[in-house]
Amino acid sequence: MSSSPVPFKSAPKKFIKRPDDKALKAEIDELKNEIKKLDLSNNDLNGQISKLQIDQSVMDKRNKLQAELKGLIAKQANVKNERNAINDQIKAVDAQLKKRIAEIQAQTSKNSFKNVEEIDARIKYLDGLIDAGDLKLADERRFVKEMSGLRKLRKDFGGIEKIQALIDQDKEKIAELKKKLSGVQNKEIQAQFEAIQKELDEINESNKTIISQRNELYDKRAAVKKQKDEKYDQIRKLRVEFDEKFANFKKQLAEEKKKRDEEYKAKLLEEKQQKRKEFAQQQLAEASIPAFTAEINSIHNLLAHFDPTYVKPAPKKASNGESSTLPTNDNIRKVEFPEDLVVIKKEQEDFFTGSKSKKSAKHKKKSKNFNVAPDVVVALSDLSIPFPTKEEEVEPTVKILKETLVALEEKQEEQTKTNIEKAKARIAKLEAEEDAAEAAEEAETATPEVEVEAEEVDA
Repeated sequence: MSSSPVPFKSAPKKFIKRPDDKALKAEIDELKNEIKKLDLSNNDLNGQISKLQIDQSVMDKRNKLQAELKGLIAKQANVKNERNAINDQIKAVDAQLKKRIAEIQAQTSKNSFKNVEEIDARIKYLDGLIDAGDLKLADERRFVKEMSGLRKLRKDFGGIEKIQALIDQDKEKIAELKKKLSGVQNKEIQAQFEAIQKELDEINESNKTIISQRNELYDKRAAVKKQKDEKYDQIRKLRVEFDEKFANFKKQLAEEKKKRDEEYKAKLLEEKQQKRKEFAQQQLAEASIPAFTAEINSIHNLLAHFDPTYVKPAPKKASNGESSTLPTNDNIRKVEFPEDLVVIKKEQEDFFTGSKSKKSAKHKKKSKNFNVAPDVVVALSDLSIPFPTKEEEVEPTVKILKETLVALEEKQEEQTKTNIEKAKARIAKLEAEEDAAEAAEEAETATPEVEVEAEEVDA
């Protein structure tokens, strides 16, 4: 039993429409034409600007004054930076001065003395009172203690003197910086700047009309450039939008292809599984036919031929429902006969019909030679049973046929089971080999591409 492969039927093709690049090209071409028109306007403006020229000598003088003006502006910037640097120094020294004054004030605020001279004068006064000897003992002790404290305070005032010296230095430094700052002035530079600017203003005033016209043309040219930039922005935007649509188109195309590939794989798998199933069913069906059916049927036919009294049993039904008969072979085996055997070809006579009458049997016995039909010889040869060459050998041949029949029928059930087990093992082996081949093929090659009804476009 052979199974024809199931024809592959793909799912209806899904049409994926690409973005309309013709419309995109039309819009871009229109914008490019507008840009070309703007380029013509720009060239026209450049031509008009080139015609509105001021006298070259005036332009040279104007350019020279402008260069001097730029130089003065740079000098003014340097002067300003220098004055700022000096002011920063003054601020730093002044902050340091104030800090030192605060230190002295913090120390002198604890007592009534402001300097060392006042302390020395107090010590000298107390020392005179003690030397006079008119003081009470308690007052003398109190004055001696006060003098001791004043001498200690005088030592502390030594540090204050050092701070005071630094304060004096800071004051001198601030005075020097202020003097230097007064020397760094830009009055002269400012005067030069104003003079040059006045001269430039006069030149510009004398050429006011031309300059005004040129400035107007410059403004128009700037407006044209702005319009061109807007057109280019529109072109970029259109291309970005189209690229997004085309990317989505390609994504859908890939998804559809993937879907069809999966359907194709599933269909192939289904066909393969169906073929496996049919093959297994065919193998098991053939193996389930009782063993030696052809041989047993052949023996029954041969017995009926050699023994007209033999009752041929009804043919057994095979698993496919068809009656089992003596198998035919298109390629007839070549059998060598004894030299004294005469083979007679009989037209319209079947050797399986047996002897029809005693008269025919007697007629055969009277025949000079014992004749055996070629088909009988072939059938006996297939069973490995020697064919009879004379009448006396027919009975032994029938005996051998019956013994062979019994032996085959006894072994029939066991051999049938064996055939079924072999068929199952063969099926399992073939399925394992096919699975291994499938895995190797999937690892080496990709699934054939399935066309999807859509068109690619140039990005």
